[in-house]
Amino acid sequence: MNIWQSVKVAELGRIVTGKTPKTAITENYGGDILFLTPSDDMSVKYVSNTAKTLTERGVSEVKNALLPPDTVCVSCIGSDLGKVVITSKNTVTNQQINSIIVDKKRFDVSFVYYAMLILGKELNFISKTSTAVPIVNKSSFSAYKILCPSLEQQKKIVTILSALDSKIECNKQINDNLAA
Repeated sequence: MNIWQSVKVAELGRIVTGKTPKTAITENYGGDILFLTPSDDMSVKYVSNTAKTLTERGVSEVKNALLPPDTVCVSCIGSDLGKVVITSKNTVTNQQINSIIVDKKRFDVSFVYYAMLILGKELNFISKTSTAVPIVNKSSFSAYKILCPSLEQQKKIVTILSALDSKIECNKQINDNLAA
């Protein structure tokens, strides 16, 4: 029997809120480490490049904010609220993004990604009905709940959804080639 349990986002792994190195120090920028902000392309599943990058000096300025590959990042402010991507390499985000370094012993990274897409739509709806600039801070983000089946069932679900994503991406590339 497949029993789905309600799980707080905080239980999915370690939650990290991003930080921005001082922009006045030019030596912080222009390196090899991705610096993800909500203005980057977050319409893809895996982020592989960003408008800005950081140097090792820049990363050292934002200790404990370096995210490993396979971290799920969720934009948590303003009109960009609810965008979701997975890191493909070491990445730092700004403070507008809360990230989940997924506990892979209990949860599948792609399953968490798909679950955050659903939660992201809910967060975005909240942002559209608010008069102030909506912000979901780390503690509020951590308290949201999602439903999760067993890890085995998560992997089965991901197999199906990932196959559909691949087909969508293939169709998008065909359309782009036809347009060119």
